[in-house]
Amino acid sequence: MASKVFDFNKIKRSFFTATLKDGRKLIAKMPKKKTFEKLAAVQEIDQETLTPDEAMDTLAEIVAEALSNNMTGEKITREDITKDYDIEEMSAFIDSYMEFISGVKKDPN
Repeated sequence: MASKVFDFNKIKRSFFTATLKDGRKLIAKMPKKKTFEKLAAVQEIDQETLTPDEAMDTLAEIVAEALSNNMTGEKITREDITKDYDIEEMSAFIDSYMEFISGVKKDPN
């Protein structure tokens, strides 16, 4: 009779390190379902229909949520992001984070 044990605590994890403008390094974990859905949805948004404020708030919320899912449990707010980062920086972060997620999904190990 065969027996197999699986332990979720022994899975090799992947992390995304982001250095903020103030020099802090946050080690973000893979996103949970809710955050992943928001990340995927933001890439489908018709930016022509959003006001600049809506676009900034939407991107800032997603960046803050992704960064808040970090190893130290530090919370990053939408206000923290909108205060210090512009739309180009937020978009670049989201693109890089999605590239990281896609790379992990494709890696067979």
